[in-house]
Amino acid sequence: MAYSSGPLNEELQCSICLDVFTDPVTTPCGHNFCRSCLNKCWTNTETCFCSVCEEQFSRRPDLEINTTLREVVQQFQDKLKLEKSEVFCDFCDEREHKAVKSCLTCQSSYCESHLEPHLRVPRLKKHTLINAVENLEDYLCQKHERPLELFCRDDQTCVCLSCTEGDHRSHNTVPIEEESQQKKIQLFQTQTDMQQMIQKRMKKIQEIQHSVELRKRNTEEEKSSSVDLFTDLIRSIERCQSELLKMMEEQQKAAEKQAEDLIKELQQEITDLKKRNTELEQISHTDDHLQLLQKLSSLCSHPHIKNWTEIRTDSDVNVLPIKRALIQLEKTLNEKLCQSGLKCLQKFAVDLTLDSDTANPYLILSGNGKQMDI
Repeated sequence: MAYSSGPLNEELQCSICLDVFTDPVTTPCGHNFCRSCLNKCWTNTETCFCSVCEEQFSRRPDLEINTTLREVVQQFQDKLKLEKSEVFCDFCDEREHKAVKSCLTCQSSYCESHLEPHLRVPRLKKHTLINAVENLEDYLCQKHERPLELFCRDDQTCVCLSCTEGDHRSHNTVPIEEESQQKKIQLFQTQTDMQQMIQKRMKKIQEIQHSVELRKRNTEEEKSSSVDLFTDLIRSIERCQSELLKMMEEQQKAAEKQAEDLIKELQQEITDLKKRNTELEQISHTDDHLQLLQKLSSLCSHPHIKNWTEIRTDSDVNVLPIKRALIQLEKTLNEKLCQSGLKCLQKFAVDLTLDSDTANPYLILSGNGKQMDI
């Protein structure tokens, strides 16, 4: 049942089903949900989390009904029922009594007292009675001004008996009650599909969040390893260290931005699906067969949503560019160290001439005694 919008209504509204709380429960983080909605969200999932603040719980919390909040909701619902527009009897003086039934044949609404002839007189007992409504003209055929009692499956529209003798003569028509029951079965399946799509998207959000956290840890490990390495480098390559750290930060920001965009898109689809599911829930419980059939085609159509099965997120840091840079740095460092070592040895260079008489017989000296081979 949908309620009029307002500040109080928003405070008493479940963020999952977008309706006023039913058996409200409170999570450890302080947010409130319908108990059944939260149980559905946590079914077949390894990680339980709040769909409002996204806080994760190490174990599934024990959900007890918030009795105080439930009483507030009940008071709100009772007050709202009193404020609802009422249908009054068309035959009572000064509209004193509320109507209980409306007659599509007579196009009038009756209280219990004035309805009595329709329940007693044989001719009136054949009239079509429905729950009291204000807009009786919506339940009549605009062409023949007769009750819309049948549904044309060929044209997917409600028709009267006169329509079946004219434009819909050869069409497949059934009583409106029969078609309504059939459509309610379809509504149930559609609602089930909607719930599954919501669950898949919420699970995808968990996967993305986990991927971001894993990537963040990997990034921190890589940063720590890189910083340790750069600490040992000489001043001449400090500029390269700064550039590599900047590269890693940019990769992380790009990954978080991608994850943020995916989450926003998923949350938007969840919001749209919840809205449609709420509308389906409302219309599935209505006794207004005409309204159900008129709104059904648009609500049961497949929503325009993305197939998230093919969407993947990468939790690993792209270390290939970093490793290439490190190899280059190592090469540069080795060259600098070799150059430094060579310069250091050159400081202690002396002019040495080897003695062929005292040299090991396995050594072959050059003619000038400056070089040797084995």
